[in-house]
Amino acid sequence: MVSLAKVLTISKELLTPADILIIISAVFLSTWLYYFFWFDNNQQGKADTLLVQYAESLPQEYPLNQDQIINIQGHIGPSLIEIKQGKARFIHSSCRNQFCVFHSWLSVSGDTTACLPNRISISLKGTSSQYDAIAGRQ
Repeated sequence: MVSLAKVLTISKELLTPADILIIISAVFLSTWLYYFFWFDNNQQGKADTLLVQYAESLPQEYPLNQDQIINIQGHIGPSLIEIKQGKARFIHSSCRNQFCVFHSWLSVSGDTTACLPNRISISLKGTSSQYDAIAGRQ
């Protein structure tokens, strides 16, 4: 059986002050990058229009400044989309797993979600979008 004193002695030999500095720097840098790229809402554009598209049809536009519930007949049944306080979301769909409903609110330009079994997608459009189709960000 290994004694506690021997484990502490081994750990002192494994980590030098330079190793500790590198670990602290990596944790700080990772935290900063996560915050900068995930939570920086200043770069995201304000949305003013909801685009609703069913299958291959042309998208329908709805203003985000009018609270309303939109009923769209999809491939397997109806879907309800709610617009409230400048945001939009699925509140009901005829699909089995309800992933589109669990996605929650779309709030900034470029946000998109879809109900794939029902062939309905919704996305927000505004004056500027932070996302592009290839890289995910501009």
